[in-house]
Amino acid sequence: MGCKACGGADIEHDASKGMSYCTACGEVCEENTIVAEVTFGEAASGAAVVQGSFVRAGQTRANMTGPSKFGSGQESRETTLYNSRRRIQRLATALGLSEHYIDTAQRYFQLALNLGFTRGRRSIYVSAACLYIVCRTEKSSQMLIDFSDILQVSVFKLGATFARLVGALNLKLPLVDPSLYISRFASMLEFGDKTQQVCLDAIRLVQRMDRDWIRTGRRPSGICGACLLIAARIHNFRRTQREIIRVVKIADTTLRRRLDEFRVTPSGNLTVADFRGLWLEQSADPPA
Repeated sequence: MGCKACGGADIEHDASKGMSYCTACGEVCEENTIVAEVTFGEAASGAAVVQGSFVRAGQTRANMTGPSKFGSGQESRETTLYNSRRRIQRLATALGLSEHYIDTAQRYFQLALNLGFTRGRRSIYVSAACLYIVCRTEKSSQMLIDFSDILQVSVFKLGATFARLVGALNLKLPLVDPSLYISRFASMLEFGDKTQQVCLDAIRLVQRMDRDWIRTGRRPSGICGACLLIAARIHNFRRTQREIIRVVKIADTTLRRRLDEFRVTPSGNLTVADFRGLWLEQSADPPA
């Protein structure tokens, strides 16, 4: 290869800079060349490090890195997505969720990253919020407080991140149905071979509370706790309010308030036989 400027044939190659230049006139004949050889350098700690960048198929250029340990914006984005998937995967494993939940949550995280939603927020909050969105859309039995317990973070901070993310993504999530959690809580209360019967009565109580406006605007855990306590008493199980509170994770005042609200409705005055065989058509007034 000769120099295009002066026609000289004395071309010097500088492999460290990836360029070739003419020694006669100084014309740069080639620059930013990609080499396949492996070279090593020494880090500040004395460890050997590989120099250069890996160019994948389909890339038009290498991701150039500076003297610091951080790479370009593209590398930083890929690292963020990789770390988010690891966090989502660990959380999903702890909650017993399948790979489908992980993949869908990762796509929500990527959308949040594109919108700049992750800036100024803890990534673990955003990752958990993305996974909880999938749980809501799939109508699974996981609650936000389950995420809080596993991560050991405030459920209110987690809930605030979830609410803002739903707004940022403009999502319309289905309302939480307390019936989804009845079976899970019932299994934790150890009703034995009567678990299914207790669940059926508890679900019927949930439907009755919905008809009497008790469920509207209330968190599902309080509704579930009250219905399970009543259903347990129907089947002669002596479950205390403290046991219910420990399982559904609500305050004792919340449980008592739901019970009091149901007690003043027409359905609350029925016998067990009447409640199972009779469905009152009229609705009670919303609790004040």
